[in-house]
Amino acid sequence: MFFVGSYFEKNMRVYQNPCYIKRASSRPYQMNTHQIKGRLFTVSLAHADTETIPRIWVNGTEVLPEMGSGLRPFYECGFDWGRGGGNRSYTAALAICLAIFREERLAENLFACFREEFVQHFPTGEFELLIDLSPFLLKYEARFQPHLYSFFCFSSLLNCREILVHKDPLTGELSADLYANYAMHNTMIADEKARSLSERKQRLIFRFFSRENYIVKGHDVKEVMQKVEDIMSTFFWRSLERVLRTKYIARCR
Repeated sequence: MFFVGSYFEKNMRVYQNPCYIKRASSRPYQMNTHQIKGRLFTVSLAHADTETIPRIWVNGTEVLPEMGSGLRPFYECGFDWGRGGGNRSYTAALAICLAIFREERLAENLFACFREEFVQHFPTGEFELLIDLSPFLLKYEARFQPHLYSFFCFSSLLNCREILVHKDPLTGELSADLYANYAMHNTMIADEKARSLSERKQRLIFRFFSRENYIVKGHDVKEVMQKVEDIMSTFFWRSLERVLRTKYIARCR
């Protein structure tokens, strides 16, 4: 058995039954335990070139990149994993979640967290692992709410994020708290404490920028998400402008 990342070390203290990844064996599956297998296949292309294609199996059944890219095309139609997985690791996480949870809404609500907790810790190259989802499900149990939905939002051509939207079961009104959503999946900072402080700072800056407009409400999904994209895009470009201005002033001193 081996633990991957600080998340697993933390859960050794928080949960008596820690969330772990271990080498696959012949043991029968236990509840919330799933076998994930990654393989690399090299194919020949024209002009004597070759290409390595990653493929993934969940509980013995192969999952396809199209399963994930069909819901989130921005993340590219292909698989990858580990720290250098990039956008394709999101596609891998979404495809795995679709295979495990068998519901698009749950998979969309959980895949970005699943990528951070599992996929980016998968070994480089080929692997075969058993993962226990029990502590993961406890940690993110709020995302199983029946009226919670995850939508895809562009802040710019180079920046995107998942926005959680709650639907009132009585009135049908949709609401998105952008303050709570902002920097929700900022995995660029490896250190957990530093990332937490960075996210708190970014949320406070965002709330100051948006004043009282950080909660978007409406009854039409397209209208709500358009408002979200307008606010997030404006904040993104103003933040970029502020960074460039700061660097320019520092360079001219």
